[in-house]
Amino acid sequence: MIIVTLVVVLAMGGGGFAWFVVAETDDLATQTAAAEELLATSEGKVTEQSTRAGLSAQIAEARSVLDESVLTRLTTGTGDARESLEAATDAVEASMVEFARGRVTEARDSLAAAQARAEKIYQATEGQGVDDAVRARLQAALDTMAAADTAADTTLSSEDLAELARAADELGTNRSVVTVATEALSDAQDAITCPAPDQAWDPDSGKVPSSALAEIPWAPTHFVRADVLPGLIELDAAYREAFGEHLTINSSYRTYESQASLYDPSSPIAAPPGCSNHGLGLAVDIGGGVETFDTEQYTWLKQNAETYGWTHPDFAEPGGRVPEPWHWESVLARAGL
Repeated sequence: MIIVTLVVVLAMGGGGFAWFVVAETDDLATQTAAAEELLATSEGKVTEQSTRAGLSAQIAEARSVLDESVLTRLTTGTGDARESLEAATDAVEASMVEFARGRVTEARDSLAAAQARAEKIYQATEGQGVDDAVRARLQAALDTMAAADTAADTTLSSEDLAELARAADELGTNRSVVTVATEALSDAQDAITCPAPDQAWDPDSGKVPSSALAEIPWAPTHFVRADVLPGLIELDAAYREAFGEHLTINSSYRTYESQASLYDPSSPIAAPPGCSNHGLGLAVDIGGGVETFDTEQYTWLKQNAETYGWTHPDFAEPGGRVPEPWHWESVLARAGL
């Protein structure tokens, strides 16, 4: 086909120009093939999907030019098609770089959250009887994480997609290592501090900032975590409709010191400080008839509380570790949220 085409062109006295047209056509074909590969590999890896749509359109246009006869290309040339395809390719590549940098930024943000929790637990376990080797593993993970984060900060200025991808992956790996080491330290502290299997040590227990707590409207000396108050208010409204009175709140959020004053190692009633959901603002003790099993009020709560995000935990059931009909918790307490 090429030979026939050249004969036609040579007959027109354009031998040198014919070779130029063929070379331009080969360049466009090569450029189009590369663009098609880029279109395939860029799927799900751009910040602006419109750039891929633009590239797809320019590939179609380039294919249309390539399908034209040589005589037509002699007239129209391929320069415009190559320039448009190059611009569309550049737009996709730039969007891919932006996407890759976004992945690095997201990974750094996620790592920062893991770091904050790790450092909180590391500080909270100092001098609390945990094996030094467990704490040392977390410190080593934090040190490695800091180095990875510094390297990632430098990488953000790069346009090398492979380098950016490696940075994001390394940050993710470091986050996993820090998270595992953090949970290992938390579990080790839990094993020392919280003797019962249904108790969980939390460095925030008894230390929730006042900005995260909300006053219970009908019991103004009591507080719960702000995000669980709406459900408690709705539960109270339904209870009041059924019994004509508010839920009687006898206990709610407890500071670390308050929990420590209640804790008696010889009694299972109060959890050790750091192990109680009261200390997280996620538990209340209710009276007014609820404090006795099988009363009308207790039975009503058992049947309706979970509709509003509150529950009676297994350990407080009649056959549980510590039967406490009065102890109710937000469903978030057992979800670790």
